[in-house]
Amino acid sequence: MDFKQMEAFLSVAKLKSFSKAANAIYLSQPTISSHIASLEKELNVQLFDRTSKEVNLTPAGKCFLNYAVDIINLKNNAVSSLCDFNDNVKGKLYLTASSTPCNTIITNLIRKFNNKFPNIQFMLKEQSSGAIIDDLLNYNYEIGLIGRNIDNDKINCYKLLDDELVVVSSPNLHLPEEISIEDIISYKFILRDKNSATRKTFEQALILNNISLNSLNIICEANNIDTLIQFVKNGLGVSILSKKLCSEYYGCETFNISRIKGIRLHRELNLIIHSKRTLTPIAKAFFNLCKEEYKF
Repeated sequence: MDFKQMEAFLSVAKLKSFSKAANAIYLSQPTISSHIASLEKELNVQLFDRTSKEVNLTPAGKCFLNYAVDIINLKNNAVSSLCDFNDNVKGKLYLTASSTPCNTIITNLIRKFNNKFPNIQFMLKEQSSGAIIDDLLNYNYEIGLIGRNIDNDKINCYKLLDDELVVVSSPNLHLPEEISIEDIISYKFILRDKNSATRKTFEQALILNNISLNSLNIICEANNIDTLIQFVKNGLGVSILSKKLCSEYYGCETFNISRIKGIRLHRELNLIIHSKRTLTPIAKAFFNLCKEEYKF
């Protein structure tokens, strides 16, 4: 059975006439008759008693009537909801971001989005770039902000801005503004966890300069950036952090910032989405805001 048969059935049941039903839904009488005949054949029951004066529902037809009404109402509600879908920016926006974008650019983006759509509730989760990628691939989140590039057919990656990584240390260690890799190796290191984009960028830079990560004196790996900062502030070691994060979130006066001589520590902050997923209206609106803000 299909919706046209249902509509024909309801029209005949209401008007008690094939000809009047045909006029009401802009079909020919033979088409109406064909729809009813096909429906009766499929259900294996007679739905109408036909007389020369009018058409009336049989007991089976009366039983089927309520179901037909529900089916058509459900169909109409579905069509109505989908017609409004693209303009229906409301509800909860689920975002996930790694430490640097979460503590620098996400606040401004949410503020602007909230000004435009004031009834949105934001559900923000901070986690490592690796965990964000896994969540997007598993359809747990629609949009992620991370500090690395992705080479994956299932992920679309959009550059937001460039970011520089620097060496951070306690002022008590008196590190110069520029330090050689030979000197930096002599210090104790506190690094982010292995899924961190900051750490991966640092590791790749070391490899390009023929330096093994094993040559570093790593005393701690931290998956929480505030914990890492406390270690650095207390002089337990040095670390690698986003310069943007240092200046905008912690303030440069908290610790010394140094660059490693001859090593380029740059990466991109990117927005990522699943390439095979159709964004909900609220996620699409946030994506468009980011596109307008960062011109990608």
